Amino acid sequence: MSQNKKIDKSAKALFSVFEENKAHHWGVDILELLSNLISKSPKFKQFMLTKRINLDLKKEILSNIFSDNLNGSQLNLVFCLLENVDFKYLEIINKKYQKLIAESTGKVNIKAVTVSQLVESDLLDLETQIKTKINTDFTLDNVVDKSIIGGIKLKVGNTLIDGSLSTKLEKLKQSMSK
Repeated sequence: MSQNKKIDKSAKALFSVFEENKAHHWGVDILELLSNLISKSPKFKQFMLTKRINLDLKKEILSNIFSDNLNGSQLNLVFCLLENVDFKYLEIINKKYQKLIAESTGKVNIKAVTVSQLVESDLLDLETQIKTKINTDFTLDNVVDKSIIGGIKLKVGNTLIDGSLSTKLEKLKQSMSK
C-alpha cells in the first residue's frame, strides 16, 4: 500500500472513531498538539519515531510529560495513536483529518497566503469580504509565505485566486520577453 493510501486510511479511521464517539474536539486538540510538538521539536519527533525505546517506556515518559495538561482519556488517546499511527506522517494525517471534519460540517476551508501574518482587524475585514462573496460557512487560515513579495493568494477549496505581487511581476516579465 502506498504512503498516501496509508495516510488517507489513518485519517479516515481517526475521523470514523471520533465521529462514532462524538469526540472530534479531542481528536482536533490531540492531533494538533502532537503535530505542533513534532514540527517544532526535533528531539520530540526523534523520540516518537525511534524504535530503540519500547512502547511501554514511551507511554510512561509521555504520561509524565502530559500529566498536567491531559486527562486520563486524552492520554489514552495519545497512547492509542502511538500504537496505531505512523508518527512520521502525523502532520499530514492531521491536515487530512481537519479536511474531513470541514467537509462533514459543510465548511469550506480557505487559506489566505500573505507575506506576513495578518493582524486581527485585517483578518476580520477579509472574513467580512469573503462572507459577501460566498454563501456558506468557512474557516480561514492565514499562511505566511515571503516569496509572494506582497498581495494575497486565496485558496478556496480547489480554486486559487492569485493576487500576489510575485505572480504579477512574473506575468509582466513574460509579456515583456515576447
